[in-house]
Amino acid sequence: MPDIIPESIYSSEVPGKGKGLFTSKAVEPGKLVFRIDEPLVCVPDNEHLASTCQTKSWKTSHKNECKALGRQHPNVIPSVPRIVMQLLLQDRRGSIPTIDRSRFISLQSHLDNFRRFDSGDVKKTDKWHDTMMMSKAALEFSGVDKDLESVLDMTTRVIINSMTVSNAALDPLGTCLSVYAAQLNHSCDPNCVFIFSGRSLSVRSLGLIPAGGELTISYIDTTMSCRERQRTLKANYYFDCSCPYCNASLSCREHDIPEPLKAKMTADKISQLEKEGCRVSGLAVEAPLEKKTDLLKQAAALFRPHEDAYPLWRYPRSLINYYLELISIDLGHWLSALGYALKAYLYIEPVQYRLSWHPIRTVRTFVLLKIIVEARYQSNEGPVSHLYKGALQQFGTDWPLVIAALAGEIDAAIPQGFGMESSFAAEFKSFRDNVSQHPKPGKEAWQKERVKLNQLAKELVG
Repeated sequence: MPDIIPESIYSSEVPGKGKGLFTSKAVEPGKLVFRIDEPLVCVPDNEHLASTCQTKSWKTSHKNECKALGRQHPNVIPSVPRIVMQLLLQDRRGSIPTIDRSRFISLQSHLDNFRRFDSGDVKKTDKWHDTMMMSKAALEFSGVDKDLESVLDMTTRVIINSMTVSNAALDPLGTCLSVYAAQLNHSCDPNCVFIFSGRSLSVRSLGLIPAGGELTISYIDTTMSCRERQRTLKANYYFDCSCPYCNASLSCREHDIPEPLKAKMTADKISQLEKEGCRVSGLAVEAPLEKKTDLLKQAAALFRPHEDAYPLWRYPRSLINYYLELISIDLGHWLSALGYALKAYLYIEPVQYRLSWHPIRTVRTFVLLKIIVEARYQSNEGPVSHLYKGALQQFGTDWPLVIAALAGEIDAAIPQGFGMESSFAAEFKSFRDNVSQHPKPGKEAWQKERVKLNQLAKELVG
């Protein structure tokens, strides 16, 4: 498919931010803003490399690096030096289009900020050391005759401006650099979102964008607290966010804190609680699989004395719940996974992603649907089917009706959230065709089932 970039989309300087993308015509919510079929460079993760060698990745990019990677086997080369290596090889052959070269040069590199981190701070020094090592690796593996300073500049531009390629379920598959899409600036309340279908990158509108409005995406997880968002952006992208969402209050520490929580705890105590929750959940991410659940439950327990005031949708409680869901899936604990996924569906996602068709909310609803199907299968065929059957039947839940209702929500979300031509639409259609059909329930019947689902979630995971 060819790129789709309407004439109404244009690039312009933004004070303090470099280039930005704007629209000269109003864009309605849930519309395709533009699509890039061929990013300048796109590399699959190492675990996906063997399969993609035989596909489009080989024709478009991987053939430029395959020999170099083969010489390093079985050592694993990270995605950033691989992208830089491909850029060096393309540059040597003169195959980078002039417009893409110009756009790449105009992108922010923050090389001086990277270099400034060569200090007494171990983490910051490690970051500069890693950047230096990646640049040297790309230079060596490519065999290109170029000075290290130029490659360092190229490497930092790639780090700052590359995007994670994901599949229909938003699982990471690789990294790409689109010098056109990289002009999109950040907002913690973005009006656009980017979605991949294979290598093709689509940018879709999340709200009404007026004529003359800037197109923005989020570089980070916007469900984090304001303070955590600011810290993450500063550490990774070297700027202080001044978007309307961050400027909604005079102090980030007070932003978006529910009144019951303000009445119960000071801002300092809230900050301490959140830092400890992040610290323990961070330990869980790095821990062996068998220890992750205990650490995450330990993190969740920190908030238990404040459950009446500290809502589940607030970071980091929401993140801890999400991690527990993922670990339960990895361990094959489908009832626990169901409990955490139901809590997210009922209490977290409607607040964090208010649009019913938001892509992230829709993907997570799809995950919930898959968990339900798997849990029902275990209740009929699994080695402990009696346990699953007892849990699923205890509140009299009408599971065919639940499946039909969730599938209906996903169906309704796809046109605006993904587009009917997306890989997500194709994957969901395939899934639905293999699931028994049930008439979509009425509003009253669905509300009754939601009450039962809430009871079940509390029974399964508290």
